Amino acid sequence: MGLRSKDLSLLQSEKVVEDNVDDVMGDYSEEEDSESESESESESDQEDVKLAEPSKTAVYNREGLVEKLEDIGWPENVDWMHKLSLDIDQEKEVDVNDDLARELAFYTQALEGTRAAFDKFQSMGLPFLRPPDYYAEMVKTDAHMQKVKGKLLAQKRQIEESEERRKAREAKRIAKEVQAEKLKERAKQKKQEIEEVKKWRKQRQQSGFKDGKDSMPERRKRSRGDVSR
Repeated sequence: MGLRSKDLSLLQSEKVVEDNVDDVMGDYSEEEDSESESESESESDQEDVKLAEPSKTAVYNREGLVEKLEDIGWPENVDWMHKLSLDIDQEKEVDVNDDLARELAFYTQALEGTRAAFDKFQSMGLPFLRPPDYYAEMVKTDAHMQKVKGKLLAQKRQIEESEERRKAREAKRIAKEVQAEKLKERAKQKKQEIEEVKKWRKQRQQSGFKDGKDSMPERRKRSRGDVSR
């Protein structure tokens, strides 16, 4: 039974990682202390953290790994429809310590694999898209979903009520401001009218009328006498 070198190297690395779990967990407390001290320092003094080296007591059992791989591995003559696996080769080496480059590599690899699988399904003439009239069985019961719906509606109602109260408070505040502005405008207008009356009386006093009174009563008497005649 043939084995791919990539799968074999993957299993070897997984074996080494499993053997080093105890050593890494033993040094976990020391690494926490070092991390707390490094956080207090400035960013300029921080250096890249080196990966832990494999333990010297690690056991590399090649025969056992090959045997396990043969047990779980797919035969070479199996159809692709049963595996649905694709191998996407990276064009260039990716720095695993660079978060942006690593995530971009994952995204690119997944996108290329999806396109390759899409073309492969179409070339084989196999249906792989969900029909428009397909309805999957609900994982949760209708009663549970009804409770979830009721809770969501209650939250929505609370949000709407809170928004209405906020709008009412805002409208009340604006109404108070408008009323205060109107009262201020009326007081200003009243003061202006009083000033105009005082100015008018002063002008009449300067023109010869005492106490700001005119001869309107005398005119009325004369008009009454003319009428009696």
